[in-house]
Amino acid sequence: MGLLNPHNIIYGLSLALLVLIYLRSRSRPTIEVSSLMLFDEAPAPVASVRHVRIDPLFWLEMATLAALTFAIAGLYVMRPPSPGHGRLHALVFDLGAGMSARDGSTTRIELARRAALEVINQAPLGDEFSVIAYALEAQVRHPPTANLTDLRRSLADLVPMAVPARTAALRAALIRAHGASEIDLFADRPPAPILLADVAATSRMKFHQVGADDANLAIVSLDPGIPGSTRGRVVIRNFSARPHAAELALDLGDSEQFHQTMMLAPREQVIAAFGPLKTGGLLQARILTPDAIAADNSRYAYAPFDLAARVLVLSPDAAVRDDLARVLLAVNANFQIETADPAKYVAPSAANAQPLELAVMHDCYLPAVKAASTLLIYPPQAAKNGIGISVDGTVASADIRDDAAGESPAFESLTLGATRIIAIPEWMDLLATAAAPGHPSIPIAAFGRAAAGPAGVLAFDVRNHLLLAPDHLDSLVLTVDLMKQLTAPRDVLIVPTGADVSVPATATARITYPDATVHTVTADNWGRVRIRPMQAGRYTVESAGATTQVLANYYDAAESDLVSKPQAEAPAPVGRAAARASDQSARQVQPLVFVLIALALLALMVESAMLIGHAGRWGMRHV
Repeated sequence: MGLLNPHNIIYGLSLALLVLIYLRSRSRPTIEVSSLMLFDEAPAPVASVRHVRIDPLFWLEMATLAALTFAIAGLYVMRPPSPGHGRLHALVFDLGAGMSARDGSTTRIELARRAALEVINQAPLGDEFSVIAYALEAQVRHPPTANLTDLRRSLADLVPMAVPARTAALRAALIRAHGASEIDLFADRPPAPILLADVAATSRMKFHQVGADDANLAIVSLDPGIPGSTRGRVVIRNFSARPHAAELALDLGDSEQFHQTMMLAPREQVIAAFGPLKTGGLLQARILTPDAIAADNSRYAYAPFDLAARVLVLSPDAAVRDDLARVLLAVNANFQIETADPAKYVAPSAANAQPLELAVMHDCYLPAVKAASTLLIYPPQAAKNGIGISVDGTVASADIRDDAAGESPAFESLTLGATRIIAIPEWMDLLATAAAPGHPSIPIAAFGRAAAGPAGVLAFDVRNHLLLAPDHLDSLVLTVDLMKQLTAPRDVLIVPTGADVSVPATATARITYPDATVHTVTADNWGRVRIRPMQAGRYTVESAGATTQVLANYYDAAESDLVSKPQAEAPAPVGRAAARASDQSARQVQPLVFVLIALALLALMVESAMLIGHAGRWGMRHV
């Protein structure tokens, strides 16, 4: 037997309280009287021993409190299933990109479905099954049921996604399967044995590996270069243990720019150069050779047009203005950059001014400056800004911690200088955080798109040539990434699969997915719709006559490599726990909550009957 939540044992202190109440009630009472004349004086005994007399009511109350305490704590027993009541099974499926790999004439997910149906068909009548899937997160696709029709329908709805299967998601899926007497895991790679330690204590775990090693090619990266100036590069990798041919094609819009077939050695990575492109636009690289996974055979990139966009840089520090101008020219050499001190800046009249593509404001904010996009760096404390960012103080230094997702560190340890403590609005996405004494998580980089246009913020100061210092490369990377996002075309968004994407919209938006399905969603209070592309390809968002293309790229080396790697041996305690679970495979968790509550109610009924009997015999004042 066991306790699902040992912390609830604290309710057992009620038993000690009951004992104290009885001790208090059995002590000699003190009675106040007006005079002692009517009482005889008696000598006190030399010694007296007093025993606490505990009646049956005490034991009934103790039994009631004990039963309720164990019921709250989740007391259970492991026992064989009762006749007519089957065991509970959990079917756990990996839905990472590797499960979409072709294996002969079928796919790995189809092999997993067939194996799951065999488990269901061989189970005794009355057994119940739940369906749980995981990739980036864990989801319960179907609660426990013995309805075979619902189970088959739920299995048919399982579709692999163009995202990696995270270890944290598998751990969460196994937690959701807790309580099942048997867990069947269907995946193309064996899990780490350490993940099975908690499962082995209460359930029998069976792993079903689907698929064999197969050849796979993938496009690792695509760099369009600078049109008319520098060549572009595409990186292809062969994950097979044997040579593999790769037919590569690159299309700029509707025009083919490059087509070549190459032979890649086993596990080789090749860089193919092309161009320079004659003009900018949307560039797509495609591997035309059939291989195992289709999601990593296509990649999009955007080549900037040779347009002279106007950019304004405002800062009270002349050195900062020069540094930001250099960074902007590295992002786009065709930018027409104007720099000015905000205290001396005079906005030109609307009739003579050219539209601003980007306004970069360091340690200042001028509401009179209107631009298509805005970047605030080290926003001032006193002045309000037009994008809803509030400043609650400044710390002398802060350490870049990690990315917002928290899955793995995005930056090495780096100490920044003065940093504002900011609060970002809900419509912006957090990109990076930092830590400082008394402030464990300070937002330092954020980006968002709304109806008013894209906006970004960097909370740290860039004085003293921070962006150009070799040992502060991470701060430069954050700044460049934000500038690229702010100056990217408004109607084309290129994102990785699994990322949350905000698209400006009015009222409602019509979203077309890569598989041609269409969904209609409602815009939020900030004039945007949010989508999370889980499949690679093109998503089209249409709202109020405007169309935005969201292009999702997928590549993950661990998932694209279909060679199954052996896992480390499990520690001895885990192995023994797994053996015990295997020996007890016919046992299942049986909660005792209802039994304990019934015992508590029975004890209360007996106590009530005894009190009623005392009341009838002695009178109500004695009860």
